[in-house]
Amino acid sequence: MSTQILAFDTTTELCSVAIMINHSIYDHKIIAPRSHSENILPMINQLLIEVGVTLQSLDCIVFNRGPGSFAGIRIGISVAQGLALGADLPLVEVSSLEVLAQGAWRIFSVKQVISTIDARMGELYWARYYRMSDDSYWIRSDNESITKPEIIAKKLIYSGSQKLQSNLALVGTGWNNYLVLKCIRVPGVISLKKSVMSPEAQDMLPLGICNWRNKIFINPNQAQPVYLRNVVVVKKNDI
Repeated sequence: MSTQILAFDTTTELCSVAIMINHSIYDHKIIAPRSHSENILPMINQLLIEVGVTLQSLDCIVFNRGPGSFAGIRIGISVAQGLALGADLPLVEVSSLEVLAQGAWRIFSVKQVISTIDARMGELYWARYYRMSDDSYWIRSDNESITKPEIIAKKLIYSGSQKLQSNLALVGTGWNNYLVLKCIRVPGVISLKKSVMSPEAQDMLPLGICNWRNKIFINPNQAQPVYLRNVVVVKKNDI
């Protein structure tokens, strides 16, 4: 039986869409700050046409519930809810920070990752992940949280002083945007921050299909954003 899954991401400046048909992945992505609401539906429609499937033929839709841009998260959830309701499909939620870890695995086969996303206001969203095997299951070492870059630098220096099972990779926008993290050098730690910058839809698919096969999915009305910051303020230059 054919497996067909759609994923899309609007939580950062990168707007991306991907479809998995069995084990083949097809994707589109563009850098589109402040224009995701205009781009995401046409991108989804175009990719569906290109791969020759309909929305109704999909098994589920995978959406990114955050953390990330407040407006971007809301756009993604609204689109996911609308599409899922219209096609009577279940939704599978994934974390933007775990998607970054999956990107590091896809490109570099790295099994220990610290993911960060710039939360603005001098703070970062972050979490640590590791995987024990070559499947798509990641284990989160600590809760997703929002914190100051100086605190992450201290944690990283401490981690680097311990015996690592393998190289620890740094991914996401947070590492480039703060001097204390951009310049940090720790033995055993490799920087992929210029290669794995933003969550991509193609990396949502392996995570999503695992949850879907394990029947970990939700109805459209259950989709909730994860902001991490208690007070949600949308800036003029937000997505």
